[in-house]
Amino acid sequence: MQERTVMLIARIIMTPLFIYSGFSKIFNLTDNALKTPFGDTLPGEMMIVVAIIIEIGGSLALIMGYKMKAVSLLLIFYVLLTSIMFHPFWFYTGTQRTGQIIQFTKNLSICAGLIYFWVFQSGAEKSPPSAES
Repeated sequence: MQERTVMLIARIIMTPLFIYSGFSKIFNLTDNALKTPFGDTLPGEMMIVVAIIIEIGGSLALIMGYKMKAVSLLLIFYVLLTSIMFHPFWFYTGTQRTGQIIQFTKNLSICAGLIYFWVFQSGAEKSPPSAES
């Protein structure tokens, strides 16, 4: 399998969580706005709209290999920020803490893949370094 094909598959595999999350926010805008620090207010709903654009737009750009460095970096910061905001395991105990740690570390793993895309611009723009060099 050629590197470009493998990288396309990797980019496609990276995106379902973002796409699902983005569409979930579209269909539950008010409920999701309530989870923001602003609640069900205009700033809260605007935050959700920005999240939808980042998640769905970023996913589509990632799949197409468009502006890989910028999109990957945006998604890295987005995932880190939302992990800190919504999975603060340090405030929990017992099984709730375990669940939050799992979500937080899962997001760190997603960031690892995005960092690879960011560093190597893996996509339509540029292929990663080959093992032969």
